[in-house]
Amino acid sequence: MLRVIFLIIGICVIILALSFIFKKHARTILWSSAITLFAGTLLLIGIGVINPVGEDKTGSVEFWGAIITLISGAALAFCAEKLKEKNNGKITEVKNEVLIEDSKQEKNPVCNEGEVVLPKILDTDTARKVFAKAIEAGYITECGSFYKWNNSKVLLAYMCGRIYCGDKPNYSKIEEKTFWKFGRQDMFPDAELKVLFQTQDLGQSRANRKDAIVPFKSEEIDKFFE
Repeated sequence: MLRVIFLIIGICVIILALSFIFKKHARTILWSSAITLFAGTLLLIGIGVINPVGEDKTGSVEFWGAIITLISGAALAFCAEKLKEKNNGKITEVKNEVLIEDSKQEKNPVCNEGEVVLPKILDTDTARKVFAKAIEAGYITECGSFYKWNNSKVLLAYMCGRIYCGDKPNYSKIEEKTFWKFGRQDMFPDAELKVLFQTQDLGQSRANRKDAIVPFKSEEIDKFFE
């Protein structure tokens, strides 16, 4: 009986490991495994391959193996639903972040005339091209020696991540969603961008969205890189 128990536990551990490795498809892996365990066990019982209660076998390996398998399937389904709640919480957090950042835009200082000079670390061909297009599209306003960003902070972090770290949008055909794929994680010039855009925690806004769904209006930002 111990062999059966350890075998079932081993299978569950492998499934959980796969769901951890392939985080984007974790719910699919967990639900598929749970359904397979449930359906497979019930099918084997139905066609008579496993007879857990016949001839008073309620204490047999077949009986406890079937019970533990069904419990394991239920546990995997429970984990899948908890993961869904966690993802929904992240989505809500992101929406709240956008709302908070949008409200902060009103508190930005009044723009004065002047010329923005990019510091050496931020002054790249890609940066100049993208910033110019963002200004033309109304995402950026020149305010004396700094830029005023006219949208959510997470969208600014996305644009700067693409410019300075090589971040890219990665479309998943399986989930039919586009995810934020990080490039060089340790190259984000947070301190310099803080001064340039007069905003706090831009690097943290980027870090919070690693491998998450791209922010709203990211497609418009992507056009600046064409």
